[in-house]
Amino acid sequence: MPTRDFGEKPRRQWAPDARALNVLGDRWLMVIVRDLAAGPLRLDELRRWLPGVSAGALEARLAKMAEERLIVRRRFRSLPPRVDLELTDRGRSLLPVIGEIARWELQTNWSAPRADEWIDVAACFRLAPFLATAPNGADGELALTIEHEEKPQEYAYVRQSGRAKVEHRPAPDAAIRISGTAEQWVATLSPETNANALRIEGEQAPADAFLRLFDSR
Repeated sequence: MPTRDFGEKPRRQWAPDARALNVLGDRWLMVIVRDLAAGPLRLDELRRWLPGVSAGALEARLAKMAEERLIVRRRFRSLPPRVDLELTDRGRSLLPVIGEIARWELQTNWSAPRADEWIDVAACFRLAPFLATAPNGADGELALTIEHEEKPQEYAYVRQSGRAKVEHRPAPDAAIRISGTAEQWVATLSPETNANALRIEGEQAPADAFLRLFDSR
């Protein structure tokens, strides 16, 4: 067994939790893992999803994640240059942890947006697959839309073979559709409102099951 001079003062503790927190103790790292959960993502799109992180800070986190074998980066010779990011098996193993962290917040301190938080309803969409211990309902798609005057943001909540994921794309064939403005989504997902301000088309029960993933009770 390695020995250590008692006069030394190492900065890190030798314990599994301490070692893990040295990697995961950055809030943006776990958010990046969540946003890569659906599959490979272009670096420029990830930057658009994380306006609260500077380009330099994001690059530093991605470098650390690659060093810790959480992601792989693939560079393509193209104009303009393209970089794709993808979770490794080690990175994907963090997804259940993200769900537990989010459930803890929902059960203890979830609230309407605070003054120091920017609103990104789509981030809640991307989290949804990890809030349920098993996806509710049969295989299929829910179309999720954030309405804007210029162009709506469209997402598909996909259930398949006992798993769920969210993809940033239209879902024209979805039998169930949930849509509303960002303000209406916030009102529905915030516990203070306790009312569904969204428009639901199709069967009500699967739509309600999706929204209950964010129920703080």
